[in-house]
Parts: sequence; C-alpha cells; structure tokens
Amino acid sequence: MIDGYEKLRSGVIKQTEPTPPTYDEQYAVRYSNSLGGQEDELSCLRLGLLLGVINQPIVKLLDVGYGVGNFLERCSTVVKDCYGFDIGPAYPLPPKSNIKPVSNATGAYYDVVTFYNSLEHMTDLDFLEKIQCKYLLITTPWCHYFSEEWFKNWKHRKPDEHIWHFNDETLTRFMLKQGYTVIHYSNIEDTLRGEKVGYASYLTAVFKKG
Repeated sequence: MIDGYEKLRSGVIKQTEPTPPTYDEQYAVRYSNSLGGQEDELSCLRLGLLLGVINQPIVKLLDVGYGVGNFLERCSTVVKDCYGFDIGPAYPLPPKSNIKPVSNATGAYYDVVTFYNSLEHMTDLDFLEKIQCKYLLITTPWCHYFSEEWFKNWKHRKPDEHIWHFNDETLTRFMLKQGYTVIHYSNIEDTLRGEKVGYASYLTAVFKKG
C-alpha cells in the first residue's frame, strides 16, 4: 500500500490523514461543469436505474451530496417528496415545492437515500448505520487496485477529496456491516462517463436495509 493509505479489514482503502477542501457552491459548479453537459442525461440514467431496480413507487427520497441539484430536480417529477443534504455552504436547491433541504442526513426516515459520487468524499462513514431508509444507492469510482503503480496513477485517486476507495466486493462487505444487503451492482454510468480502458470505471450499487 502506498504512503498515506491503509487497507481496512473489509478491503476498503482509506486515505489516513486527509485535509478535505471546502465543499461550497463553487465546488459544486466545477463538478457539474466537469460532466461536460451530460448532467441531464446522467440524472435520467440514475433515476431510471433506481426505479427499475426497486420496482415500486418512491414517496420520499434524500440525495446526500446533491451538488447543484440536477438529480433532485429530475426526481421531483415522479417522487412526491425530495430532500437534499450537503456539507458546507451548499448550492441552492431547485425552487420546487417538493424539494427541501435537510440539515441532518440521519434525522428522518426515507424510502431511498442516494449517494452519487459523494460517499468517497466524507471523512467519517459511521453515520451510515444511523440512516433511516429502506433502500440506499451508492455510485463511486470503481477501485480495482490492480497494483500499487496502478493505484498511484489512477485518475480517481484524488488525495484529500476521494478519501474512501471501493470495488464491488469491498463495498458489499462494508455495507453489510452497516446493516445493508446488496441487491444490484453495475457500471451503468460508464455508458456516459466511462473511458475505453478495458475495465469498469464507475460502480453503482443498490442496497436494501436488513
């Protein structure tokens, strides 16, 4: 393992002493711009996968680390109550009556809680076992860890930003300890965001509580 990182018993790789940046409105806009104008397509893809896997109506949804709120805006057309949680001076949520901010991701029950490229940024993941939901969805960079050299030069190894690194097996084991069972995983976002590198780039997994 390269300096500054450790491998947990679950196999998850974690940066040991990160100094996270400020996650403010400017950061959210920069991330949105980095998607190259594909955010609407990506939001539709995400919502379609979520509805297809769960295969039932969603009444109450929380998006953690919502960025500029594009996914929540798309969700608001089919989900009765949508909520957004972010850290720092968050970007204003879309001005719709059924999209509301929350100051605590664990303070209420939701049918679904989503983490789209946000979980890997958080310094502490102990709060996951306190989240109240039936389903939980995570999209994160897929860390294959082919070798130390590969990991050192991996495009998604972003010290201080990406603190946690998962693959399908390690994320499944990690979430099982939090009380969640995996019901789906894929690299569906590679259809829009992936590069032709011969392996999956983005991991999407859906979990059910219990």
